[in-house]
Amino acid sequence: MAWTKYQLFLAGLMLVTGSINTLSAKWADNFVAPGCGGSQEHSFQHPFLQAVGMFLGEFSCLAAFYLLRCRAAGRPDTSADPQQPFSPLLFLPPALCDMTGTSIMYVALNMTSASSFQMLRGAVIIFTGLFSVTFLGRRLALSQWLGILATIAGLVVVGLADLLSKHDSQHKLSEVITGVAGVGIPGLPCTESLDKAFYKLCCPPSPGGGHVGHQLMWTCTCSRGDLLIIMAQIIVSIQMVLEEKFVYKHNVHPLRAVGTEGLFGFVILSLLLVPMYYIPAGSFSGNPRGTLEDALDAFCQVGRQPLIALALLGNISSIAFFNFAGISVTKELSATTRMVLDSLRTVVIWALSLTLGWEAFHPLQILGFLVLLAGTALYNGLHRLLLSRLSRDRPPAEEGEHERLLGGPRTAINDAS
Repeated sequence: MAWTKYQLFLAGLMLVTGSINTLSAKWADNFVAPGCGGSQEHSFQHPFLQAVGMFLGEFSCLAAFYLLRCRAAGRPDTSADPQQPFSPLLFLPPALCDMTGTSIMYVALNMTSASSFQMLRGAVIIFTGLFSVTFLGRRLALSQWLGILATIAGLVVVGLADLLSKHDSQHKLSEVITGVAGVGIPGLPCTESLDKAFYKLCCPPSPGGGHVGHQLMWTCTCSRGDLLIIMAQIIVSIQMVLEEKFVYKHNVHPLRAVGTEGLFGFVILSLLLVPMYYIPAGSFSGNPRGTLEDALDAFCQVGRQPLIALALLGNISSIAFFNFAGISVTKELSATTRMVLDSLRTVVIWALSLTLGWEAFHPLQILGFLVLLAGTALYNGLHRLLLSRLSRDRPPAEEGEHERLLGGPRTAINDAS
């Protein structure tokens, strides 16, 4: 059956906003501007503030939920059954996991490319599958175990692509973070804000002055960024298991779940910005004051470089529209369609990153992406759909794969993130 114009719009909206979400965050990270008190120009390294913005975008999903609820209330159709009573505090543990995982991922995005960042997030399949077996007592099918193994192989290939890359220019931001920018790289400021000791270890002084091992430094930095992304997926997997075990049984609509978690994350992380302003982080700080987070410095940089505000606004708005579009695609089309669109998002991010010169092409990334895509497809049962299409039979799971946005059985909360 051909897609309607509305379904095409939803698919395009999910693809575009999902791509903007990662690219706008990376765009903000790439800016260099002076901070408060006449400080020198430095890169915009404020991952915790960016995470606050992301939760603000998720929080706006609550507004979308209540708007849709009001619209459904005016219809004679009673399929949009009232929500079961539940305590909003049920969302606090998942929100804490989301807050931690998101903050770590924004830190990692400073250290690796946007495409690797997006590809490595596929590691969530591995830990979600293992945790669901351990804590939810679920039995995984053979295809799901094969999907996990394929995902592990894909992660190894993507990691190798980062390690073997020969192009220094694609990771200018990592060079700024580690202070490598001052080693004969014109146009980039030399900062000593992060990993100074690690930099000296990887790049010892040369007899003629300066430092050697520049490529090794980027390799170390990028590798740690990749590892941070994978670590964050462990926390995201715990979040999904908590949602399924304690929240999903209450039949909460995904938009409401995302919005409520966004509310908790926004309030808690906003409050934590105050002590972060005073907590010394030493060589691991990304701001001139050497603290864990300096929100005032971020606002000063935004004031001196307005394009940073545009990037942050794009990140905040895109996460809201992406969640809405993703849930709507599951309702109007299918969960399989949503998975395919999410995979296409990685291709768009990769292509635009190459076009903008944020990274250089490496053939291993193609192999890594294809292996990760195969792992995702196997884990989510896409191979069964393809086999059904080949045999010209209707796939048995398709009938329950889509529904109205507010009506009938709910989509799993896990699908909303």
